[in-house]
Amino acid sequence: MHINLVPVDLGKKDILFNLYQLYYYDFSEYTNQDLNKDGKYELDINLFWEEDRRWHPFFIEASGILVGFTVILHENMDTDPDPTHVIYDFMIIKKFRRRGIGHQAAIKALNMYKANWKIAQMQVNTPAISFWRKAVKQYTKDNYTEVVREDSKKYVQTFCTK
Repeated sequence: MHINLVPVDLGKKDILFNLYQLYYYDFSEYTNQDLNKDGKYELDINLFWEEDRRWHPFFIEASGILVGFTVILHENMDTDPDPTHVIYDFMIIKKFRRRGIGHQAAIKALNMYKANWKIAQMQVNTPAISFWRKAVKQYTKDNYTEVVREDSKKYVQTFCTK
């Protein structure tokens, strides 16, 4: 399967919003977030296209089929000429999971930028921790650091692709 990351422009914002609804649904078992009275999760993705150039949303396609999305944040771009890049959000639709698509998409995302990287997962999200540990370990040839942030209850992997 050919995996492609397609930048999300403002004209496709509604599609990304719909995917985020699925993402928030998946995460609701960890976050306990409820639907609003309109039957949707509260979120605002407008900042991806406003004046803040740090955000880079991408659709993930497998052989031309939309299967998910990722958002890469250039975290400290406003204060550092060499910003840390963060996989801010990453989602593969359940139907397409466990086929290697997520792994290939993660590698493509990491290959897009030669940078310092940071990827974080909630401590309670054990599938995400397992996925990212395996992907980062393989990608970096086990040359990464992982810390547990008790203040935010997250595991964080850091590494460099320069």
